[in-house]
Amino acid sequence: MPEELTLITLIRKRPEVSTEAFRAFMEHDYGPTYTRMVQVESYVQHYVTELANDGSEDPIDAIVQITFTSREGMREALATDEYQRAHAARSRFMRATTAGIHTVRVERSVVPGGGHAAPPTASDRS
Repeated sequence: MPEELTLITLIRKRPEVSTEAFRAFMEHDYGPTYTRMVQVESYVQHYVTELANDGSEDPIDAIVQITFTSREGMREALATDEYQRAHAARSRFMRATTAGIHTVRVERSVVPGGGHAAPPTASDRS
């Protein structure tokens, strides 16, 4: 059985795009492209507010975690016409690489001490 492939992408919106417009595009246009693909096991968007930044780069606006069924599944998904249209549309909302998008492959995820990570509570967000 092929090994799943999980990627995490850090995304910066274009400076002239409002946060509201960026998030609407991500949630209603760009993200659904992935969630409809049979090669995608899971797709989650996280909208973030940076708490610290040394000023060397613009703040990160979103983090996307996507798990493909396999490396071949990712290749198939990225070759579809639907993905190509979404990829072309993102230039209106996302900054160009290398300043705007960084994608990494998750090699290993660990919860130190063998415990389970708990989701943040309301008090963690304040």
